[in-house]
Amino acid sequence: MNKFNDSNLLASWQVNAKESSTAVVLPDGCRDLIMKVVGNDKPTWLVSPLYDSAETVSIESGSTLVGFRLRAGVDIAEDKLLSALSGNDGNIDDIPSLLSDTTNINGAVSEALDCLATDVASVAMVAKELGVSARTLQRLIISHTNRSPQYWILLARARRTARAITGEKSFAEIADIYGYSDQSHMNRELKRWFNTTPSSIRTAPSSISQLFSAGYD
Repeated sequence: MNKFNDSNLLASWQVNAKESSTAVVLPDGCRDLIMKVVGNDKPTWLVSPLYDSAETVSIESGSTLVGFRLRAGVDIAEDKLLSALSGNDGNIDDIPSLLSDTTNINGAVSEALDCLATDVASVAMVAKELGVSARTLQRLIISHTNRSPQYWILLARARRTARAITGEKSFAEIADIYGYSDQSHMNRELKRWFNTTPSSIRTAPSSISQLFSAGYD
């Protein structure tokens, strides 16, 4: 991945598929602008959804995918963005500037999401830290992300936990470090988010690569 200085654009990525395949996309709290080119066809553009769990996607033989990952919580003027790209022939040099013109993040949302990603976060604690009521925090986050504050707390914890699993600590130790009631609780949560087991995460290069890529945590 390439990283950018633009506050709304975290990184870019590229996939070149020599043959048809499928890939499992893990939830990372972000949405991506994606350019897809198959052979000599004109590129098509799309904005990915915000995933709530792991999704399996198909990749066509001979296709190239170029993605631009946007920061969690960013508001996207999607129609304006895709309209501006309708005549784009694959030139990606102007994409950072275009995204700067068509994306925005509310300052209060940004601050709240940063707080929700901390190790000791709870909705009540974050609301207190921000000086607002829990109900106000709930309304703010749902209105801008279409997800609850609890969604962001649990996603950040799951991603941190999954990254820790790639190390040498025991699963029981990791479950304790990240505040799960026990190892079974951790296993259920990771299964819910990533549709796989801790053992599989530890031995899956694709999952490890995604977990350590730019995202919400």
